[in-house]
Amino acid sequence: FQAEDGIRDRSPSRGLGDVYKRQINDYAKLRNFDFGPNNESSVSKLSPFITHRILSEYDLIHDIKSKYKIKNSTKFVEEIFWRVYWKGWMENRPKVWRNFISENNLDFDYELYESAINGNTELDFFNSWVHELKQYNYLHNHTRMWFASTWIFNLGLPWQLGAKFFFKYLFDGDASSNLLSWRWVGGLQTKGKQYLFSSSNLRKFSNNRFNVEKISNQQIFLEESNQIPFEDEIYKNDMDPKSDNLIMFENDLHLATLKNLLPSYKKVFIILLKNEQRQIKLSESVLKFKQDLVSEFVEDFDNVEQIDPYSLENTFKNTNEIDIIYPGVGENYDFITEFKNLHHKKIFNLVRDEDLFAWKFAKKGFFKFKENIPKINQRILENYSKNNF
Repeated sequence: FQAEDGIRDRSPSRGLGDVYKRQINDYAKLRNFDFGPNNESSVSKLSPFITHRILSEYDLIHDIKSKYKIKNSTKFVEEIFWRVYWKGWMENRPKVWRNFISENNLDFDYELYESAINGNTELDFFNSWVHELKQYNYLHNHTRMWFASTWIFNLGLPWQLGAKFFFKYLFDGDASSNLLSWRWVGGLQTKGKQYLFSSSNLRKFSNNRFNVEKISNQQIFLEESNQIPFEDEIYKNDMDPKSDNLIMFENDLHLATLKNLLPSYKKVFIILLKNEQRQIKLSESVLKFKQDLVSEFVEDFDNVEQIDPYSLENTFKNTNEIDIIYPGVGENYDFITEFKNLHHKKIFNLVRDEDLFAWKFAKKGFFKFKENIPKINQRILENYSKNNF
């Protein structure tokens, strides 16, 4: 799930401090240990800010390689690249998201589902994770894998419902990392390769917090019900302004790459979807977290305004062409696509060069992507040098 870089109760950093350097140096050794919700010693806790691009994947990679030159950082950087890979994989196959959203005929035990989402199952370790997720809007990456495996193979619940449960409560619940990781655990992402864990694995990496005699799993084999074709529309875009007005969403608030772009527009509008416009409803705590990030961003610009999604039609009633900072496959892009189709607008996606370059290598497995990481690193370095970030 690439959640090693999640965060709670920490202001958004635009770089790496000494605490992160110490954690990164020990990352490969400690990353699989979940010491509990009040012990943050094994991971960096940055992913909610990366998910909203307060801090980008490329910032972290560039800082580690060029600014801090942190020793023993290979594994940490590789995990950041997993996030880039997941995004690219989804952009190359957006039908995965469309299939996920449109799947409404799931067969499951509703009473068991209610017990699961309320942390009232017979599995104490699972109940603990449910309560931790709701309280902190975060779970350690290894625990997310245990949780998803338990949900699918022990409780026998549909993986789609588990992914939606994570979306509801996670501060870092982005469409690609969350959705594709659930597919990976279930054996859909890497065909036939399911993630199952043992009681000894749980005991060791929970630092003996969970000690059970046996993990019981059902024989469950998931299959893809629809073909997933490659799509390449995303590669027809760039970051050049095409119109006078710009729309942004809360999942891309990257000040460094936007501070020179936004002043060139007459008006910039930020949209934070409410639950009424969402296909997957979010918890109040997640919506508040997003709102706080948006409010902070708006203060940095004179021409940036947050608008209610309901007012979009009236705001652009006399405008036919609109630029958007491309929000990626997911809720936000579904919303703006529906608006475009309903009101016959022309929407121009602005997509960063680093993303377009890296995503081209994400059409197959991660190890094929990994072969091209040196090329992506070079592109990141060139763009940072050119733009003086």
